[in-house]
Amino acid sequence: MEEEFGVPLREFAKDRSQPELAELLGVTQSAVSQMLSSARDIRVRSNGTGGFFAFEIRPIGSRRKPKPE
Repeated sequence: MEEEFGVPLREFAKDRSQPELAELLGVTQSAVSQMLSSARDIRVRSNGTGGFFAFEIRPIGSRRKPKPE
């Protein structure tokens, strides 16, 4: 079941630099930095062709609602 939900980003990041993670995931180094410093539940899975992709797990309806002006 863990494969279905992927590996937590922090676990995937062990022994890898941020630039290396960025290249593996197809994002910028600053995006990796923001993901690692956030409290978001970001997971990484293999794309089946030797690469990886990241996705976020969050409850439905968890979007922040705009504050009334």
